[in-house]
Amino acid sequence: MTSDTQLHELLRGAAWLPEDVRRADRYAPVDEVPLGSGTTLFLVAVMGGPAHGRLLFAPAHADPAGRLTDAQGSEVFDLACVRLMAAGGRIPTARGGHVEFRGDGTEARAVSSLPFAHGWSSNSLSLLDIDGRPHLHKAYRTLGTEVREPELLRLMNGSGHTPRWFGDYGYVPPGGTGRLALGVVYTYTPGSGIDTPLRANLRALWPRLAGGVAGAREPGGAGGAGGPEGLEELVREHLAPLAGPLGTARSFLGGFHEELRTRLGRGTPPPDYPVERALRAADERYRALAERARGGAGLPPAAVEKAFGSLASEIELLRTAFDTTGTYPAGPCHGDLHLSHLLWDPPRLIDISTPGTGPGEPGWDEQSPLQDLVALGRALEYFSADEAAYESARLLGVDATETMLASLDGGVGMPPRERSVLLLVFEAADRWRRRVAGLLLTRDGAGGSGAALADHGQRLPDEPLCRLLYLRRLLHELDYNFAHARPYHAAIDLRHAMALGLPSPLPLTLTTRT
Repeated sequence: MTSDTQLHELLRGAAWLPEDVRRADRYAPVDEVPLGSGTTLFLVAVMGGPAHGRLLFAPAHADPAGRLTDAQGSEVFDLACVRLMAAGGRIPTARGGHVEFRGDGTEARAVSSLPFAHGWSSNSLSLLDIDGRPHLHKAYRTLGTEVREPELLRLMNGSGHTPRWFGDYGYVPPGGTGRLALGVVYTYTPGSGIDTPLRANLRALWPRLAGGVAGAREPGGAGGAGGPEGLEELVREHLAPLAGPLGTARSFLGGFHEELRTRLGRGTPPPDYPVERALRAADERYRALAERARGGAGLPPAAVEKAFGSLASEIELLRTAFDTTGTYPAGPCHGDLHLSHLLWDPPRLIDISTPGTGPGEPGWDEQSPLQDLVALGRALEYFSADEAAYESARLLGVDATETMLASLDGGVGMPPRERSVLLLVFEAADRWRRRVAGLLLTRDGAGGSGAALADHGQRLPDEPLCRLLYLRRLLHELDYNFAHARPYHAAIDLRHAMALGLPSPLPLTLTTRT
């Protein structure tokens, strides 16, 4: 087995290493297997520090002097993995386990590396040409049972909703209990996330507000863009070119969830979503966050107080709602859907994080297709607020953090004209977001203001489970932003938290109601 010292030298200076892993006392070898051509696959445990116990995957090359260098992303490592997947190989490890390679039967007669600027990623990504078709090789840096993407791609292979699965490989420890995904190869789908056309559209809206910005008045007046009705019509007309693509994406999501239900559920009835357990967990997280918020989070105290009061009211409303309604079916979903994960031309989904891959698997009952709609709704909230903060900051000649924080109380205390600019830009962004949410997330794509997932003066559709899922995701993101001292992003959370805790309107039908 390789020594701790060699692994320490390999990992301590690795550019991809997260800071909590870098602060480990040492890195201990767990198992290893030679891949050939001087390449070895190492499984390494983090010892000491904030990431103690985390398991890392570290393929490495050894030079003639025995010094190890990172092999992930190298041509030798990529080609060896592809060949073994095509052959369906199994290699025993030093401690009695094995690494299993499996594929879809493709021979992979010609394999070569392609140039690829993938940007920053927590995993290793390489672009390969396999028999004239580009493929991505994703090797995971951090291992755990929560990495289910390779199995999901295998189960969804050929569905048309996800990239075609070529093969994957995983580590089976001594005794054969469990399998940890190490890497996967799938077809490369060119294109961009749906955030790309949305960003271009929203930024093209700002110049159309120029007359309203130039003539910004005292808050409470008619305002720019012809007042609220004129602004609503402007947004509707401006988004008209995207109505078709957003509707196509909406239909695609519905088909994806049905395909997941069929392939993963194997015809079994969906279980009941554990609403009581989920609501109890949300309440516990809320209480912990409320205590932390009192200690100061770099945010306006009045806004924090109002937001947490709204969160408490929403929890009580949900308790009543669940006491007076029946059960809610669960169902498989993407699991962590962001705008960039939904490719739009043509529609495809990437980076699937489904909590459970089938009946009887952990996490199978605690997921819902509504979870994906909520995730996209929250992503739209972040997206539109961020764009509004930067545009209003540009117009006012200030920092975006200043405009984001000012949006929490509507710019009270700002000079009248500056406040009117702030209100107009954020109102335009909110109306734009509501319209996008209606086109993307509702079954009929109505896109009216009532189709918002959450907004000032608007509520979630009258679907208690949807509201609970929204609450849980908002609390999760607020917790993250508090923990990482991100007041700018926490302000976005608080802004939308303040819209909660109000009675619900009439129900709306969602794309994936089950």
